[in-house]
Amino acid sequence: VGTWDEAESIKIFYNTFISAKIGLVNMIQDVAEKNGNINVDVVTDALKAATQRITGPRYLTAGMGDAGACHPRDNIALRYLAERLDLGYDLFHAIMHSRDQQAKNMALKLVNLAKQYNLPVIIHGRSYKPYVSYTVGSYSELVAHFVREEDVTVIYSDPLTEDIVEDGTVGVILIAHAPKITYVNTDMSPSFDEFYFIPGSGSVILDPWRTIKDLPNCTIIHYGNTRIIK
Repeated sequence: VGTWDEAESIKIFYNTFISAKIGLVNMIQDVAEKNGNINVDVVTDALKAATQRITGPRYLTAGMGDAGACHPRDNIALRYLAERLDLGYDLFHAIMHSRDQQAKNMALKLVNLAKQYNLPVIIHGRSYKPYVSYTVGSYSELVAHFVREEDVTVIYSDPLTEDIVEDGTVGVILIAHAPKITYVNTDMSPSFDEFYFIPGSGSVILDPWRTIKDLPNCTIIHYGNTRIIK
């Protein structure tokens, strides 16, 4: 039993802990991209074993950033609270800034690939997570914003938001939705990769979840894995 303030704090700080956790693992993904010779999954899989001092394994797979109507909103609310209470510091600003910059880093990767291959950018999944139609707080839309800032064409593929891409379309495709990662260990967890359209021959697949192993006549790039295997 708690006060109203304690109950609300439990809910909001729970969400912001998750935001911080996702921000940290996606920082490792950024380090892998910029440093080279690192597979982010090797690092995070080791951290998942530190269940006593650090954390449990959930939300410890690098990929798309924190999204939805709750988590970003609660971090913004706590930014306001930190200022209003004059705490003298604002962790929540750093979390949200990291989220934005990580989206921009991913967008710039897409932009470079789009220019290299002379292809449009297609974001596979517009809603904030698979199997829903809601776009409030969508990380896909945040990435798209930064892509458009570089004057590169970007479209979405997501049947639940009525964004339809025809089979055979060629592009640089960001796999934003990965149901078997999002819903792992739940009743909704599929055992296969789902695609909203069949990518055309010559497409470049940027997979931030690193689950797609092969697609005929497509180039697959595992975002966050720059490890050199000899």
